[in-house]
Amino acid sequence: MYKMKSRLILAILALSLLVTAATAAAEGYTHLWGGFSTPLAGRSPQQRHNAARAAADLNGIIVPPGATLSLNDILGVRLAEKGYEIAPMVTDKGTLEDVTGGGICQIASTIYNAALDAGLQVVERHPHSRVVHYVPPGRDATVAGWLKDLKVRNPHEVPLQLGMDASSERLTAAFRGIRPKNFRVELKTEIIPLEPETAVVSSSKWAVSPQKGGSGYSALTRRIIRSGDRVQDEVLSRDRYPAPTRLVGGGGR
Repeated sequence: MYKMKSRLILAILALSLLVTAATAAAEGYTHLWGGFSTPLAGRSPQQRHNAARAAADLNGIIVPPGATLSLNDILGVRLAEKGYEIAPMVTDKGTLEDVTGGGICQIASTIYNAALDAGLQVVERHPHSRVVHYVPPGRDATVAGWLKDLKVRNPHEVPLQLGMDASSERLTAAFRGIRPKNFRVELKTEIIPLEPETAVVSSSKWAVSPQKGGSGYSALTRRIIRSGDRVQDEVLSRDRYPAPTRLVGGGGR
C-alpha cells in the first residue's frame, strides 16, 4: 500500500511538470540554455523506435524553478502496451540483454549532458557497467525500471523547457528558457585506460575462441560554471568501466 501511494504521489508530481510544446512556445522559451546530441548510427531499429517513443513523452516538458525532472516519473514502466519494443540493453554485468524498452539509456545520456550544459543540479545519475559508444566515459547515464533513475533539478529562477528530437540520424535534447542564460559551462574529464584481465581457458573442456578483450576506463568528470567573476568548480562523478576480459587458450589435458 505504501509503495502504491508513493508512486501515486510521484505520478502527480510528474504530471505537474507537463506543459505542451505549443504552450511552451507561446510563453517564449526561445533561448537555448543547454543542448546535446548523440548519434543513432549503429542502433537497431527497435532501439531507435524506443528512443523516439520516450522522446515523444519528454518533448515539451517544463521544469519550474526548484523542480526536479525524473525520467522514471515521466516515462513510467516501459511496456509493450505503451508502444515500446524488445531491444538490447547493457546489464550490470556488462552483457547485452533483450528487454522491453531497451535503448532508452541513450535518452538518459543525452538529457544528462544537456542538463549539465544548462547548469542543472544532478540529483541522481548512474553510469553504465561498460563504456557506451555514443558518449565519452564519465558522461553517460542509465535508467532501469524503478531501481535507477536520472533526476536533475532546476536551481535557476526561471523555468526551462525540455525539447527532444529523434527524427534524424541523431538524438537531440535541449533546455530552453524565457531569457538568455548568464553563465558559461565547461566540462572536463580525466580518463585513465584500464587493461583487461586475462582468463586462461582450457581448450579441452570448452570450445572457446581466443578473445583480445576490450577497452576499459576510469573517469573523473568535473563541471566548471563561470558567471561574471564567480567560478564554481564541482566534481560530478568518479566512474569505473571495467574492460571486457581477455580469453586465451591454456592447452588442457
